[in-house]
Amino acid sequence: MDEVTYDIETQAAAAITHIGDDAVIEGGVHAYATWEVVELRRVIARAQEGAAALELPPPTREAVSQALDAAAREAAQTKPDKHDVAEHLGNATRTLKEAGALVGAGTSVLESLRRAAGLLGPVGAALIGAV
Repeated sequence: MDEVTYDIETQAAAAITHIGDDAVIEGGVHAYATWEVVELRRVIARAQEGAAALELPPPTREAVSQALDAAAREAAQTKPDKHDVAEHLGNATRTLKEAGALVGAGTSVLESLRRAAGLLGPVGAALIGAV
């Protein structure tokens, strides 16, 4: 267990104790982010960028955007629920597939969805499906 003290300009110094992947900040704040969570956030952002570049009909674009935005919001939580993230990504994937957009989606969206499924583990594979 390491303890580090940070002095932040307008805030009094705070002691942060690192315990594995967790960080406990004096005053009761608890922060948590594993490498997988950080990478999942990045992958979702890449999927959002890739989907925004696709030429989709407005209703399809809106549905995909809403699903990816919901996945990003859940992944941004301190301890995201993998099932919720996978469910939102699965909705985006199904919408793209039903619109016939996965074939022409380009490697950015496909690779991002595949990577997200891998990061989410079995729940990702089950809910996002084989992309």
